[in-house]
Amino acid sequence: MLAVLKSESKEAFLLALGHRLGLAARFVFSEEGSDALQQAQACNEMMISIWLQVWAMKDGEGDGYPDSEFLPVLLEKADAGNARSYLRDALEAALLYIHRDGESG
Repeated sequence: MLAVLKSESKEAFLLALGHRLGLAARFVFSEEGSDALQQAQACNEMMISIWLQVWAMKDGEGDGYPDSEFLPVLLEKADAGNARSYLRDALEAALLYIHRDGESG
């Protein structure tokens, strides 16, 4: 994933990742389970981090995380809400998206 974050595909990857986590959160809200609220909150926290990365790319202020720290941040947020499986699925879908479209990374 670090290679994608350092490539021209970074923005497309982040947008696809955020989209997939949004879909995961919507799915979680429709589920009945003791972890549902925590999982939805974790997906929301991960999306906030993703949008921060996108904004940092746009404004050049450097408010985002360094590329090497981004995945650990997402993992920490996912683990806090027992949502690692949703993060994994979103990462896989985002990687497939950029490779399907022939973007480098």
